[in-house]
Amino acid sequence: MKEPSIVKPSLPKIDLEKLLSLSEKELENTLAPLKFEELRELILNLPWEKRARVILASPYPAGLVRNLPSIELFLTLKASSLDLAVELLSYATATQIQFLMDFDCWYKDRLRAERVASWVILLFEAGEGKVLEWLSLADWDFLIAIFQKFVKVYKRPDDVDLLEAYDHLPPYTLDDMYFIDFKEDRLEFYFRRLIEIIREEWPETYFALMESLLWEIPLEVEERAYRFRNGRLADEGIPDYYTALEVYTYIHPKKLHSYDYNFHSTFEEKKTPLLYLVPLEEGSELFIHRVLSQITDIKVLEKIQREMAWLATKVTLVDYPVIDSIEDVQMGLHKMWCGLNLGLEYLAGENVELAKEFLEKYYLEDIFRVSRTALRELRKFALSLYNSKAYNATILNYLDQPYAGYLKGASEKRLNEVKLFNPANLGTDQEFIEFSRIKELRMVRQYLEEIGYVAPLLEKGLGPVSDWIKELIKPGRNFDLNFLTWSALILTALAQYLHNGTFHFKALPKSAWKKVFPALLEKKGERNYLKETLKEDLYKSFYKLAESTYYLEEALLRGFLEFVISRFENEFMYSDPEDPPDPKYQTLILVDLTQ
Repeated sequence: MKEPSIVKPSLPKIDLEKLLSLSEKELENTLAPLKFEELRELILNLPWEKRARVILASPYPAGLVRNLPSIELFLTLKASSLDLAVELLSYATATQIQFLMDFDCWYKDRLRAERVASWVILLFEAGEGKVLEWLSLADWDFLIAIFQKFVKVYKRPDDVDLLEAYDHLPPYTLDDMYFIDFKEDRLEFYFRRLIEIIREEWPETYFALMESLLWEIPLEVEERAYRFRNGRLADEGIPDYYTALEVYTYIHPKKLHSYDYNFHSTFEEKKTPLLYLVPLEEGSELFIHRVLSQITDIKVLEKIQREMAWLATKVTLVDYPVIDSIEDVQMGLHKMWCGLNLGLEYLAGENVELAKEFLEKYYLEDIFRVSRTALRELRKFALSLYNSKAYNATILNYLDQPYAGYLKGASEKRLNEVKLFNPANLGTDQEFIEFSRIKELRMVRQYLEEIGYVAPLLEKGLGPVSDWIKELIKPGRNFDLNFLTWSALILTALAQYLHNGTFHFKALPKSAWKKVFPALLEKKGERNYLKETLKEDLYKSFYKLAESTYYLEEALLRGFLEFVISRFENEFMYSDPEDPPDPKYQTLILVDLTQ
């Protein structure tokens, strides 16, 4: 990531890249003369994964950790190795530890036992003194809720003898009154020590805890703990999951909310932004970056920075309600930038001055919501293709790439999962990426409109899907159903047209392959192309079909047919027409290998 692009604070004159390349001793010597505030500013400007080493090499590791914004500490721990994270955690305050658990141990409105266990283990690794420090401040309902996940308490009845109780109650007890069963053997040590520490330090709290574990209803306790947790996070400027969902709600582009600078300057507290500074990505060339570079008003830049921190938090919370790694946060930031850029292009086109006005006068969340509204409309249209009465929706299973990919990316079940298909990275983790430009939205819409228009024409001209399948599954075919595509349907029908004068989907006899293949091609220079006369015949036949059975939308029809032709020409670009390739090794023309 680059240095943050918005409101850069004053930093000591240090080359960050050179600093990070120093040895441990050189790093300590370089940091030693710096004042505490300079070190803190330096730490906050480092990438999350680089901070731990610098903090621990500084003269004030405890002070730096305790003065980090809680969310920044969380992200620093997530990005650090386990040994460094434990060492950093040993310097954290009880309030910071409670924040870490509040932020990381919940999935929506439910407590996640495995996350609680992870943090408890880390605390013990940092030292029992740190466990005691956290317990002294821990929320009461949260404490009950986590114990209910891992232990079950039994109370010896007054009329039951102690020796008799040992026969049927769990073996662990501290007072011969409350007997405790640990639900997971591997975690018994940690929760046993928690109970022992509470009894040693706060005997009255121990008895209250035991009684609560006996009688409190877990769902009610968890609900109370969730409400108090939301209040604590709100104090840190972090919304709960259901509030964060607002970024995906509909908004009309002409009904954006104006930003009141006077109101915010009067009532907004001076807090460190949630993600401190929102970083740019390496190599980004988005329209919004160009617009931001034109803004010089400090008040506007501070407004944008503050809102970006708030928006990035909401987007990350919705898309990654449980943050497993720092990459989740980086993906949330990336999505925020892409969404803002798409919304800004939608509202302002390529007009930089108009875009500046939108950033200055309106809430960034509304601009982001405009992009989600545009994607909502795209998704609605994509889903309508599956429900059309004009054709059998099964036909969509046989789309060519990239048509299939664009439809899949646009028709995801949830709005926040709608992505742009990236054909160049097919089969990789970058196969689907975020929409970031209005031209991408228009391109996908064009592909989807071609699908919706061509699908009924194929059924009208080449018969129902069931007939295609029957023809394909006959013995001796050169490819199976997995390779059937719309382009294969059309090109097979075109080959049949050359063979016997009828345009229909039927396997070409192998005996006709050597005659038909050269008849399809004409050579221009070193490359082969589909014959111009055949192209015109193909266009005319589909135009005629559309006019007689449907309606003619020349741009959509021609666009798809040109794609089919390009597929054919790319497949057989350098083939020798006089020595055709073996038909069983191609999947664009169905061939009956038995004839």
